[in-house]
Amino acid sequence: MAGLVYVGFIKKTHGFKGVVKIHIENPKITLNQKEPLMLEINKKAVPFFIEQISKTDTECQVKFEDIQSVEEAEEIVGLSVFIESDEDSEDVTWTNDTVGFKIIDKQLGPIGEVIEHIHKPGQDMLEIIHKSKTFYIPFVEELIIDFDNEKEIIYTNLPEGLININD
Repeated sequence: MAGLVYVGFIKKTHGFKGVVKIHIENPKITLNQKEPLMLEINKKAVPFFIEQISKTDTECQVKFEDIQSVEEAEEIVGLSVFIESDEDSEDVTWTNDTVGFKIIDKQLGPIGEVIEHIHKPGQDMLEIIHKSKTFYIPFVEELIIDFDNEKEIIYTNLPEGLININD
């Protein structure tokens, strides 16, 4: 598995037959009914095969093969959704194994290290330690310029004042 690309999160159930609505946060993504979606369960990517899918710009309705009821669908609400990525893909590869990565900002230079990757239904957050202070960076494409998985560096372009927001 070359990597995972973040799609969004399971927003809610739809109907009574196990259909879920997925909020799409990465509009560049193309979902293919023949390829499984990877749901993050206990910090591991678990494949869920698609039985049926319909998509709009910001969300899609998905019926997974192994989910047959609204009760089963409710168990996966809130989970992050990924697709497998080819190594040559030019999309930003979103991984959930960022703990320990150094953060280097375009304006500020080195600003700290990721101490936790927090998964939230709206968006993931990176908890950063900087000069014995903790602050959070939204883990979104608008702020993350690039990844260097080999050197374990995340390059950012943070808005002014974000790292001092709790001062």
